[in-house]
Amino acid sequence: MTETDVERDGRPEVVQIRIPSLRLGPVVVAALALIVISLVLKAGVLARGYFIEDDFLFVGDAYEHGLTWDYLTRVHKGHLMPGALALVWVLSRVAPYNWFLVASVMLALQAAASGGMLLLLRRLFGDRAGILVPLALYLFAPLTVPALSWWSAALNAVPLQVAMVFSLAAHVRFLRSGTPRHAWHGLAWAAAGMAFSTKGAFLPLVTFALTTAYFGAGNAGGWARAIVRELRARTRVWAAYAVLLGGYGLLYLLRQGTAGEEGAGIPKADVALGLVGWLLGRTFPAGVVGGPLNWGGLAGTGGLADPPVAMVVTAWLALAGLVVFTCLHRRSAWRAWTIAALYVVIADVLPTVLARGRYTALVGTETRYVADAVVVFALCLALSALPLRGEEDTYRRPLPGVTPLTTTLLTVAFLVASVASVNAYSGTVTAADRIRPYVENVRDSLARLPEDAQIYPRPVPPHVVLPWNGDRRLTSRVLAPLAGEALRARMRDPAPAERPYVVDDAGRIVPVDHLFGYFDMVENLNGDARGKGRECYALRAGAAAFPVESFGGPEGVGALAYTSARPVTVEVSLGAVSRRLDLPPTAQNRLVYFPHAGAGTGLRVALDDPEATGFCLKAVAFGAAVPAGAP
Repeated sequence: MTETDVERDGRPEVVQIRIPSLRLGPVVVAALALIVISLVLKAGVLARGYFIEDDFLFVGDAYEHGLTWDYLTRVHKGHLMPGALALVWVLSRVAPYNWFLVASVMLALQAAASGGMLLLLRRLFGDRAGILVPLALYLFAPLTVPALSWWSAALNAVPLQVAMVFSLAAHVRFLRSGTPRHAWHGLAWAAAGMAFSTKGAFLPLVTFALTTAYFGAGNAGGWARAIVRELRARTRVWAAYAVLLGGYGLLYLLRQGTAGEEGAGIPKADVALGLVGWLLGRTFPAGVVGGPLNWGGLAGTGGLADPPVAMVVTAWLALAGLVVFTCLHRRSAWRAWTIAALYVVIADVLPTVLARGRYTALVGTETRYVADAVVVFALCLALSALPLRGEEDTYRRPLPGVTPLTTTLLTVAFLVASVASVNAYSGTVTAADRIRPYVENVRDSLARLPEDAQIYPRPVPPHVVLPWNGDRRLTSRVLAPLAGEALRARMRDPAPAERPYVVDDAGRIVPVDHLFGYFDMVENLNGDARGKGRECYALRAGAAAFPVESFGGPEGVGALAYTSARPVTVEVSLGAVSRRLDLPPTAQNRLVYFPHAGAGTGLRVALDDPEATGFCLKAVAFGAAVPAGAP
């Protein structure tokens, strides 16, 4: 309570203003401490991370497009995520390849999701000590950590978790207060979740399931009747969710395949069974009880879940015991476990099988595919054991007196296993050691280049971006964001040059040494009759042809060695692609490189003026640029 002086009718008067005090009870203090500790643990993992694979593709695409509808609604590898692409675009324009910035934003979003989970649990159950158990499960479950440490996965997973907890928290507030605006807040958060991940489309279904299971308009008479009554009682709210889902689904169908990538398809039976066996049988159950403890074969982004058999058996026994115990004691506990099981299967396992079930069963060892399920599992754990605020007749029979002690011991065991698993995973994250020096070398080399330097494209090393990404992994796309605007334009469309540069596999920008592919010179050593006794290639009608074979592509480079008494223009053709070169006069042999994306067989070099004299073509090369110093 504070006092302040005001004037009323010309007379001073003291008015008391009541300011609500912020009271942090022991449960809230303990919860906040858990949140801080979990964030410190995750920050340690992020410190070892760095950009890798799809991260570079995202940044490269962001610099090739404006913040347009076409760019934002492109479906990337099955994901419609305009919110994630907008975030990439903004952060990349602020500071391209700044891991501290990216990691800070992701950690801040993770903090928001953690705080949102606490808010949701308090709105559901109040400030009872029991909420610390599901909160700890969400905060420390190792399943969420690999998705956080890889930016491309975190762009989907972490904002989705934020949207899930705040959407559900807003809807719970609506159910308790009846104020419509809170329902629309929940709807808005659901839309935000869809903007960052296609899995956001399952959030309205979770909201509806939880509402009918525990907050249905008249919950007597079974779950099915509660569903019917809920639809009748709050028709406008659920109609709005249906419109949101329908609009998102239509947009996805219209934009599917816009990124030119292969989407979902019919899985292979053996691969799909193996994938489900790993993901549902080992990765998820071990992860929600603190595993996997061990991380096996390494992906580029870190270890893959490889729980020992004892861990898997323990996990299944613990989960089975938990389900049986809660169903025996808490009324309607089976509803919570049904929701959790359906979410894991329908929202996580099924989409993963459709998207990845043609490749390898090892996909099932990647925890990022079930990271979002931890939110639902933790919430359903709480619903299966704790009474809602104001709920009466919660339990079928009194809980055993040893339950608090047992719960505490099990929670401590979970935390110990989780911390051990997260620390073990952190040791497998080596992107900062392997890739940061490469990017920093590029950054330093760009700062020392001549102002008129021409940088020809080469693929970045496989440990930076995997080869199956094709032309998207060229330095002209991936590394161009590090350059200034003028140099960035030249990297994308380099000009002919006598001394072009390329980025070597260590990230140093060095001159081109030679071309790997076709090479021929007039004074060759292979006994070619056309070279014997000549100083220049014979031009017929001002042109010469060479048996070049090329698959084409933006990394193709040609080179000509010549002398000329006056300026000439030549046209170099291969397949359907031609390039005109304006060559200055030179009395000494001059070597000129030029990018050429032609594909086919037979390279033709033709003078623009067939009657021109004084031009002598001495050598021709075509292929991929090899950096100086390369073996």
